[in-house]
Amino acid sequence: LKSPYLQQSPMPPASATSSARLGARGRLHPKKRRASARPSVAMALFPNGGTFGGLPMQSDDGFPTGEICGELQAMVDKGRWPGFAACAFTGDGCLDRCLFSCRSGKSNIAKGEPMSCDTICRLYSMTKAFIAVGILRLSERGLLRLNDPAWKHLPELVAERFRNPRVAAESGDSTRSAKGPITIRQLLTHTSGIGSDIARGLDALTRKRGPWEGMYAGLTADVDEGRIRSIGEFVEALSEYPLWQHPGREFYYSYGYDVLGFIIEHLAGCSLDEFLKNEVFRPLGMRDTSFAVPKGKARRLARLYRFTKARRFGADGVTAELRPVKSRFVEGRHCPVWSGGGCVGSRDGGLTSTLRDYSKFLVCLFNGGVIAGSSERLFSEASARLLLQNQIAAVGGLRASGQPRIFAHNRKGIGLNLVGEVQLQGCEPDSQCQWFDGVPGLVQWGGAASTFYKYQVVNGRPLLLIMFTQVLPQDDGR
Repeated sequence: LKSPYLQQSPMPPASATSSARLGARGRLHPKKRRASARPSVAMALFPNGGTFGGLPMQSDDGFPTGEICGELQAMVDKGRWPGFAACAFTGDGCLDRCLFSCRSGKSNIAKGEPMSCDTICRLYSMTKAFIAVGILRLSERGLLRLNDPAWKHLPELVAERFRNPRVAAESGDSTRSAKGPITIRQLLTHTSGIGSDIARGLDALTRKRGPWEGMYAGLTADVDEGRIRSIGEFVEALSEYPLWQHPGREFYYSYGYDVLGFIIEHLAGCSLDEFLKNEVFRPLGMRDTSFAVPKGKARRLARLYRFTKARRFGADGVTAELRPVKSRFVEGRHCPVWSGGGCVGSRDGGLTSTLRDYSKFLVCLFNGGVIAGSSERLFSEASARLLLQNQIAAVGGLRASGQPRIFAHNRKGIGLNLVGEVQLQGCEPDSQCQWFDGVPGLVQWGGAASTFYKYQVVNGRPLLLIMFTQVLPQDDGR
């Protein structure tokens, strides 16, 4: 983006802050049409006045708000998203103001409900950051350490299985003893050896293991069909499965955060839902964040869609379109398993929240644990540093070259802190910069329904962009 604001101010490259369609160094990918700063579909933009994310709203002259929102709006114009809500924050030394919030399109196409900053959305994997904060809160109280073996903090029946885990053989149906126990840090970094059935494109399985391939399908079915009805029951069932790899050897996107959610319940002596309400949501004033949407707020829950041309999802097999997807998140019909990882069924589990609520959490997180508008802390400075360190390097160590032995997604140059991916020196952008743009220092994470955030600090000035929509992109009919 050729903006005087970006050229004259110490702002991060626009590639780190606008939508995934922005290419490296702030350029639009050459094969993509430049989005207009005046989108073709009505978009509500709120640049000044009031507060958002707990911070005052104050636009900056020259900041490319129109181009960033135009990039997002293009997804609505093309029919890829039903609507979106987005916001951006910056500041001098820390996040101290909201540059803009905007929304466009619908949260429910059939009912004509408009998308807003108070539309309730499914977070899926963006639930994980709350669990990481919860674990560090327990660590601050001396209840656990990151290098502790997980079995020390689990009930005896499950602890015994975690104390002596088995690893699936690379061929045949045999197992062998793991070369060590699973630690809390390994659960936090998807290096525990546990896999998942929820994100086949992210689990980075580099080899099939015969009859073990797809072994978690029965676990997913047990949640979908109501045979597993709590996170404790889920982890107990999970503990009966072998690991994909020895702990600490490799990155596999996993159910590790569900195990961590159960550890929180066990140590805190209350449900994960109640723990997060007391420790995070209430202190931050997050009134619309929960595992189950109250019936009185059900109208604000966005419809979930899939962009697909597949007939099995209701499309015509030729033209890709948005098709509605069933999911269970309204109180009384919700998934009873409080998923710390964001999803334990086919499409269910994890927290729901609004852009307004989630922005309060991220502002606090990236401001070192200080709650916006106050001098109070949600967590300590030491925990704030731990949250943003590349923890995956602490698991595998460094090679003689100084490079980590383990990378997130087994992709060179991608680290993992406790709230998202970190682009390191040597990170290469995607072919079309659809997610990784190659900018070192960028922290980002997303959820299965296309929610995401991107954060970077350049020359002391931070920039945070958050975007919410509700579309499953994994099956677009291609």
